[in-house]
Amino acid sequence: MQDKSVNTSTFITLLISIFSYSCHGILERNEQPLDSAYVPVQEINENYRSDIFEVKLFCKTQVSSSSSPNPIRIFQSVNNQLIVSCDAEKNVKTQGDMVYYKIKNNGTVEDSLQLNLNQYWPDFIDDFIIFTTDDQSYYTTWPQNGDTSRHAIQILNQDLNWNEEKVNKKIEQVKKNVPYWFLKNVTKNDQYYMQFFYYENKQWYLLWQKVSEYKSPDDQETANRFRKDVFWTGEIDPYLPENVNFVHFHPEEKLKYSHNIGGGSPGFSVTNWRGKAFFQTKIGENDFNFFSPHIAVEKEKFDNYKNRFYTIVESSYPAITFRPSFYISPNGFAFYSSNSQSMYIIHQKTSQ
Repeated sequence: MQDKSVNTSTFITLLISIFSYSCHGILERNEQPLDSAYVPVQEINENYRSDIFEVKLFCKTQVSSSSSPNPIRIFQSVNNQLIVSCDAEKNVKTQGDMVYYKIKNNGTVEDSLQLNLNQYWPDFIDDFIIFTTDDQSYYTTWPQNGDTSRHAIQILNQDLNWNEEKVNKKIEQVKKNVPYWFLKNVTKNDQYYMQFFYYENKQWYLLWQKVSEYKSPDDQETANRFRKDVFWTGEIDPYLPENVNFVHFHPEEKLKYSHNIGGGSPGFSVTNWRGKAFFQTKIGENDFNFFSPHIAVEKEKFDNYKNRFYTIVESSYPAITFRPSFYISPNGFAFYSSNSQSMYIIHQKTSQ
């Protein structure tokens, strides 16, 4: 009788275990422990502790990736510095706000600047920020020296008295002789205009030109060509960047999840293992090791069996592309992000 009771208890336990798995969509669990070599490896977050590296959350945005796919960006600036731009919208009051951080070559923040892009549009051109609307403009030298004082832009041909030949001759002459110039198109009262901005003799100018039809400037004629982005969050790519190595995968649960293709095409389901993926990169002279949880690794013939990485939140949920991205400075610090809404900074600790 006792043996029968034990067998019944074991059977019930097994049924509960199976029911629990099925409720969570888990088809199987891996009972093998993590290899001891990987036990000390940590996830990248504010709890990361190391004798070599310091990890801090640098900035976070509440903007969804659907409204702003790359809300955090890093671009090069003067004085061997970087500028980080982060979407600062948190509510209706801060809609259109962007915060900019000036990063010194040792990875510390020298200055910050919060702007509302609904008021003036800022274009970063080396030493300058050019602020423009359809009717007004000014510039500052914040990238160079932190000065936010407004400096006037001298306006030419505002009354449109110049003939077309004079305007074109001036534009041609400027393009040949000055390093900074760009075009913006403007529509006012059903009339089309081209604004020609340029820097000459230590002064910014704006030359107005009336045009017969709307025409967008070429990419090489806009102010965007002066801004060199080196990093951005929210990159949708399942393959690892070149500066990150895949080291080990520890499977934890087998489950079914889906891939949404979009564009009207039906998705498809996959049964695969989810677990911890371990990676390595190099910051300064030291290897930096980390893992990410809830990762599924896929590889197929169509891409020569290259590893593709996805975050699987729950069974039957759509897979989310996982890409552990780093901007690694030659000066011994790095920025890291694996999603669109947050970015960490990683410093090497100075030896005592």
